[in-house]
Amino acid sequence: MLQRIVTGVVSAALLMLVMFFRGWVIDIAIVLVTMLGCHEMHKAFLQAGLHPARGTVFGMALLMLPLYQLVGIVGIYLLGCSATLIIILQISLRKQPRWVDAAASLSVLVCVPVPLSMLYPILRIQPDMLGAVFVFLVFAIALLGDTFAYFVGVTLGKHPMAPEVSPKKTWEGAAAGLLGSVAGAVVVGMSGVALTPMPPLWHFLVLGLVGGTAGQLGDLSASLMKRFCGIKDFGTMFPGHGGMMDRFDSIIFVSYVLFGYCMVAKLF
Repeated sequence: MLQRIVTGVVSAALLMLVMFFRGWVIDIAIVLVTMLGCHEMHKAFLQAGLHPARGTVFGMALLMLPLYQLVGIVGIYLLGCSATLIIILQISLRKQPRWVDAAASLSVLVCVPVPLSMLYPILRIQPDMLGAVFVFLVFAIALLGDTFAYFVGVTLGKHPMAPEVSPKKTWEGAAAGLLGSVAGAVVVGMSGVALTPMPPLWHFLVLGLVGGTAGQLGDLSASLMKRFCGIKDFGTMFPGHGGMMDRFDSIIFVSYVLFGYCMVAKLF
């Protein structure tokens, strides 16, 4: 547990450092995280005997930033749609085409490049600091939810949530995780006022609830994927936590929620 805490503190410090510099630093950080996440998922699927379209997914991961800079938010839609069509075509033209390979490829696409590319427009919301606060909000909802769920689940958890998918997850931990996500969102909303004009506080309460739920579904989906692939963790990059995808599984799903909120609120 000590190793997990130390890794969490160091990761949070690195996140704060990247957010401080912003600009090209955070853009490059997103690209690196995306590439590592694609690599870990691809490796996991290979271990399960699947053969996803590695080149197409990695190519789209590299193109997402220049595509966004070229055509804006439309680039994200183009990324997802064009990659989907290319993957289906690529798998179909193989000597031994299998739908499971296409499904694995699409899973990587919708779990890594597409949601992480959504952070680019969020970062550029005006006024300038509002975008930075919202990106920090994504991490606050996901990471505080994970932290609350883990510690309450370990100490007080008695009722298994999905024992066939993740034996250690409990309903007590899930409830605590949701509380942590809401608390993180509200704290960010209250603190952000010192930096820039903010939406009403009740928006952050709702974002914490919806984002926290989405984050836990992301965690469950990653556990389901690991169970299918026969692995414990996606990697070993973060001692006590696992690989990049073990850390970003919930963050990715929260990104979808924040992007949707920004679209509905017409912040883009």
